[in-house]
Order: sequence, then C-alpha cells, then structure tokens
Amino acid sequence: MLAMNRFLRSQLISVPRRRPRLCFGRLYHIKISNEIQQALNARKPIVALESTIITHGLPYPQNIEMAIQVESVIRENGAIPATIAFLDGEPRIGLSVDEVRQLAGFALQGAVNKVSRRDISYTMAKRMHGGTTISGTMILSHMAGIKVFATGGLGGVHKGAEITMDISADLEELGRTPVAVVCAGPKAILDIEKTMEYLETKGCTVATMGPDGTNIPGFFTRDSGVKSPVIFQTCKEAAEIIKAGDFMDLQSGYLFCVPPPADAALDSTLVAETIDRATEEAQRLGVNGKKLTPFLLGEIARRTAGKSVESNVQFVMNNAKIAAQIAVELASSSDVSLSKVEAQAQAGSIDAALHTTARILRGPVVVGSVAMDTHCSLREPVKMADSNPGSTRSAIGGVGYNVALASFLSNSESANHTTLISAVGSDLSGSAILDKAKIPVDAIHIDKTLPTAQYISLHRKNGELIIACADMKIAAELPEKHLMDQLQRLKPGVILTDANVSVKILETLVELQQRQKFRLIFEPTSQVKATKISELKNLKVYPNNSFYLATPTVCELKSIFESFDKQGLFNIDNWFPVLDCLQVDINLKEFQRTSNTTIVQDVLKRGIFQMGCYLLPYFPRIIVKDGANGLYVFALTQDVTKSPHQSTGADVSFASIGRDFMGGKLGLLFEHYPIPNANITVRNVTAAGDTLAGVILNEINENGDVFSMGSTVRSKSVRKSQLGAQMSVEFEGGVSPKLKNLT
Repeated sequence: MLAMNRFLRSQLISVPRRRPRLCFGRLYHIKISNEIQQALNARKPIVALESTIITHGLPYPQNIEMAIQVESVIRENGAIPATIAFLDGEPRIGLSVDEVRQLAGFALQGAVNKVSRRDISYTMAKRMHGGTTISGTMILSHMAGIKVFATGGLGGVHKGAEITMDISADLEELGRTPVAVVCAGPKAILDIEKTMEYLETKGCTVATMGPDGTNIPGFFTRDSGVKSPVIFQTCKEAAEIIKAGDFMDLQSGYLFCVPPPADAALDSTLVAETIDRATEEAQRLGVNGKKLTPFLLGEIARRTAGKSVESNVQFVMNNAKIAAQIAVELASSSDVSLSKVEAQAQAGSIDAALHTTARILRGPVVVGSVAMDTHCSLREPVKMADSNPGSTRSAIGGVGYNVALASFLSNSESANHTTLISAVGSDLSGSAILDKAKIPVDAIHIDKTLPTAQYISLHRKNGELIIACADMKIAAELPEKHLMDQLQRLKPGVILTDANVSVKILETLVELQQRQKFRLIFEPTSQVKATKISELKNLKVYPNNSFYLATPTVCELKSIFESFDKQGLFNIDNWFPVLDCLQVDINLKEFQRTSNTTIVQDVLKRGIFQMGCYLLPYFPRIIVKDGANGLYVFALTQDVTKSPHQSTGADVSFASIGRDFMGGKLGLLFEHYPIPNANITVRNVTAAGDTLAGVILNEINENGDVFSMGSTVRSKSVRKSQLGAQMSVEFEGGVSPKLKNLT
C-alpha cells in the first residue's frame, strides 16, 4: 500500500481552472409582494387578510374603503397587512391598493371566483380572478409562512346539516392547517353548537377572549349561549398557545374568537328573529350551497336597514386590531424560542431542536450564495489594460442560486420545490433579487450591514472566461440562527451547500447531518474556496462520514486533495483502513488492461483516479466534472458483488472488490461518462457545472441513493444531469429555462 501511496502522489500534476455562472423560467408562481417578502425574511409581524369580503361580502365602493381601512388598522397596531387573492390565476400575497381596486372592479362585473381549497387548482388552471375564503387564505398564508389571519366571521355547520351536509370548508381547514384565525365567532346564521363539536373532532383549538365564563360570540352578537372551550385574556396568551402548538408540530389551526364591541353588536333577539325569517325565505326559494350564506347575510342586511353591514365592518376592524397585537407578541417572542434552539445545539441536542416529525415541505435545500451577476462579452481582439468595446447583461446568479434554480426547473411539476437558504443586502440589488428570482425566496435573509453579493465576469466572444471579480462576503456571513430556523421549518432530506459559506456554517451542517441523517452534498465552488472543507474540525470518514457526495471540477478535486494532505487528513488512523479495504492497487492492473486505454491512461496521468480514491473515505460518492471530457463517477460501495456495475451510459466502468468491512465486501466503482453530444453551439459555460449539480441534487431527492440502485438508475440520473448542463451551455443567460422540459 505504501508503494501505491508513492505512485499516487507522483502522478499528481496541475489541472485547468473552473469557471463561473447566471439564470431564468417557471410554470405556476405564487407572487409575494416585496414588502411581505422582506417582512418574512426579517421575521416581522404579519397579519393575513381574506378577500371574499371584497369580492362577495360588501358592495362597491365600500369594499375598497374597508380593505384600505383594515390594512391601516393593522399597521397602526405594529404589524404588516397581507391581503390575499387571485389575479389572472396567480396567487397574490400582499395586494397593492391598485390591485385591491382591480379585484373590486372584476367583482363588480361578476368575474371573480370564490376560492376555497377545492377551487384553488381550477382557478389557477383557468387563470381566473378569485377572492379567498378563510380556507383559501389559510392555505396560502401557511405556504408563505404567515401565522396570523384576521377575518370577520367564521363559516361552519349550517342548521339542518344532518340532512343537507352543508358544512363550511373553513372547519376542515382549521383541522389541517396551522394558522391562527382571529374572528368574531361563527356567523349567527349557523348552528354554533354543532360547529364547536365539529372543530373539537378536527383537533382545532378554539379560544374566546374575555374573563372566565365568556361564551363563544355569535358574530353579530357578543354571546351565542355556547360555552367556549378555552379562554384567553391577553394577546400574549394567544401567542403562547400558537408557539406551543407549533413546537409540537400539531399541524392544526387555532380559532381565536373576539366578542364584538358592545356599541357595534346587534341585539340578540332581533338577530334571531331576522335569521329565522331569512332562513324560511331561503327554503322557499330553494337557495342552498355556496349561495346560501350570501343570501342569508343579504336578507339580514335588508331587514336591519344596513346596520348588519356596518357592524360587520366594525367587527373586522376590531378583529384586525387584536390579530395585529397577537402577531406582534408572536414575533417578539421568536428570538426567545430561537435562542432555545441555539442553546440545544450548543449542548449537543441539535436533534431535539430540529426534530423530524411530519414533513410539509420535502423538497431539497441549497445553502449558499445568491448574487447579481454581470456578464461582459468583449469584442476581438481583446486589449488588456485598456477599455474594450463589448456587450453586457445582468442576471441573478451565484453558485447557490444557480444550483437551486436548476434543481427547481428540472422538477418544476413536483410539489417538492427546491429552497435556497442565502442572504442579500438591504439594497437595490437585494430588492431586485427578491423580486425577480425564479425560485422561492422565503428562506433568504436580508442583511442590513453588508451589500448584496456581486459577480462580474469578462469573456471572449466565444464565451471563454478571461477574468472575473467576485464579492461574496455576505454569503460567508450567513447567520447560523437563520440557517437553524429555516432547517427547522423545512426539514429537508437532502441538502447541498456551496463553499461560499463560512467554515462555521459547514461545521453546523455536519453536526446536524450526524444527528438528522439527511444527505449532505458539497459543491466546491472554486479552487480557493474548495479548501475550506479541510478546515472542518468535525469531518469524519466512512462509515461515519458526514458528506454523501462532492461535485468538484478536476482542478477543485486537486485543491481538495492538496488541502487534505496539508491538514494531515490522510494520516489519521481510521482513514487508512477504509482505503486499504478497497484493494485498489491489486485491481488497478486489470483495470488498465481491460478498459479504454486512452481514457484510463489520461485519468491516471492527471491524477484524477488517484485523488478520487484518496478522498472516497470522506466523500463516498464523487462526481468529477471535466468539461468537454465528460465526467467521472466514484462510488464507495458495500457488497459491490450484489449489483452489476457496468453502466450502459459509461464508456469506462471499473469495480474493485475489496476486503470484508462491517459485514460486507467494500468496493470501489469508477465510471467515465462522455458528454452526450459534442456537436452543440457553446454560448456560455458559466452555469454548466452548477446546472449539473442542481439536476443531480433533484434526482437524489426524488429517487434516493441513485448510486446504489443499479446501473440503469445511475446511468439515467447521470445522463439527465449532463443533458441539463448541455442545455445551459447552449443558453446565453446561464441556467437554461428549458430544464423544465428535461426528462
């Protein structure tokens, strides 16, 4: 083995350098306003608002006046309002005043759908306008990460529902979506007692604000006569209830009932008589289903000479005030709960802090940089130390963003969307990124002290890189608290990190991986930054390895190898036994004799094979990108004899069957995959490597360990990633939007 060590080291020579990146594309999109997105990133208090009161509840123009006024009440009480609706089939979270007017105008024409859970997909597919009910608003609030929602009254179990089965979808949503709904109680037209029974069955927490003994309010009235299951007296108590439920990951909602102000409430006797008459009229006319509630409320408004409508608006204002105060309490206590998570992490209890129960979002996560990229193409001949004519274009880039975008696009029809955890500055570039990004940006932190990352590259006319400047300091300053908080929310099964982040963040990811057992992938980013990985104090070798896969270029592979050698990571006691069990030196001669001589001699001469072998105990899967020469796959396998190693897509495949190791024969699989098509038009090579990493990330998230599933699955996944990279090479803007058609 010592002879092999000397041979491997003697074969290492210099290798060419890596290149940079860029972006674009999407099918369905949830549009979150800049104000709401920044508030989410900064963890500011937000209150969601439904829009059926605009589209179906109030007449024009009172509906517009009410919508503007209720947002003002929320702001006055320290929170940020987020009115939710659908415009042209697009879910909107945070409407502008113009969009509210636009929605009200469509409602005046009768061109607006009423959107609950069942109506969302139809409204989007048909590109319809829609006012969201409590159900629809809860769903979109939860998707955006908004915890508190203010409305007027709750839908529920209608009288006679034991025959008609007329039960509002709002109740079902309260049993399955963890959002707090603040209202004036179930609408008085309902069977409130049965509504409470239904919510109890669904596991929804129902609480009423007031002293002990306070009953559930009846929307128009302060007291429905039905006992409230729970009482809360302050907004802080309500916030504590939400926090406790979220900690237990209950995945059910909260209904906080606020009795209407005494001067706005209607007389209970008058309301009861009016409802009875309106109900009789509805039965006589055959009104039922979705039309019943608007009909009954309309009759009540008519019979009370409009007083019920005035009361309705006052109730909404009062509920919005309480909801804003609850949201403020919830946001102000977030630092406390996060510090507990950090304390658990420092005490070695990160698994408790990030417990993995039911997962809502199972998409992969990318941790890394997002930057504003400026690409300069210079005319020939290029004159150094002088001004050169050419063309420029700017786009969102950064290794982390490009990888996340490629992963997102290559599986755009799946619900398992890729999330990027990154940071931008509180500047123009940061705002542009949050507004124009083609991937979810809800996990991007806004840093008020550092500028947004910038990447400027100069290229020859054929796309070849001349030189580049990268200001990525903000990526290295990604707050550990933000990372912990986002991973607690997302609970991913696969995480890819680029090397723009700090060594501390890399160590945190390793610590989490050891306890949570997600698959952790390392994208080295550049020759210089690739060496960070050797500085980790908690790096371990097989079978306790933290990293599942590394995706270096040839030159990055060399940088990693040299930095590991310098740090003495090839001299630790538990590294050598793993490499020795592979028996590579014994099988190497047979490999040279039976395989493609040109390729084999090349990878040996350049040290690619030798460096890959040395690093396998730390990275049991390695994909080495070699530009036009294709890519090389290294995989450390247990009991390699049980699965065929020859892949149909590889022109070189070598398996080393080694010694017994922990109950099976440890082996090495090495393959070379040529590029799919050499006859392509090269327009931009900057995002090719990132695209390949993004596609393979998605393949692993969707299919599992593709390297141990047999040659067919492995070959298909590798070839798909190569085809994706080829699409980006042919695309002038970076990551190709055609990835959404990748099969």
